[in-house]
Amino acid sequence: MSDLISSDLSEDMKNSWGTDRRVSGAMDLEFNFDMDAAASHKNHLFPVYLTKEDNALEVDWSKITLHHETDITVKTVWVNPPYGRGMIKKFMQKCIEQKEKGVTSVMLVPATLDAQWLPINEISEIRIITGGRLTFISPCDYIIKGKNGKPDRLIKEGEPVSGNTKGSMFVIFRPSKMPCTVRLIDRDELVRDGAQ
Repeated sequence: MSDLISSDLSEDMKNSWGTDRRVSGAMDLEFNFDMDAAASHKNHLFPVYLTKEDNALEVDWSKITLHHETDITVKTVWVNPPYGRGMIKKFMQKCIEQKEKGVTSVMLVPATLDAQWLPINEISEIRIITGGRLTFISPCDYIIKGKNGKPDRLIKEGEPVSGNTKGSMFVIFRPSKMPCTVRLIDRDELVRDGAQ
């Protein structure tokens, strides 16, 4: 999403775009997520979540203790990682590590099949979203400067924003060793299923 947003936003804000709940909701119907591994207190999608302060890349997702609670056993994880330099690759490596501990992870990432961060031999499934681009949820209030005589537009925190410059895909890591399969999933069908 960093291609879409104003260069005036901090790096932290550029890495804090949220997922449309209809998108995660559609995948939750299938995977029944136990945790959101890359969230904030404002944009988390599931009751159990890890923030930047929890350092998702350092903790064991399979059994975590959050906020002085008892251990929580985690089997399925939703991950919309920060898209900043090197972060997708780090979260991919974490998903590989966690699948060895029995955790299934579903990542929402740019649809870039030739990316160096995409470890094809470790992935169970890739689902490429077709039929249009996803909207993402703004992490803060900001202004999009008007062009060609159009007025400036205020984007409010929590507002869905279209204009994503890249397609998206789900990368799924399962504990079982299996060859990677690739499927296409229609954006409108995904959003419709998640809205129910």
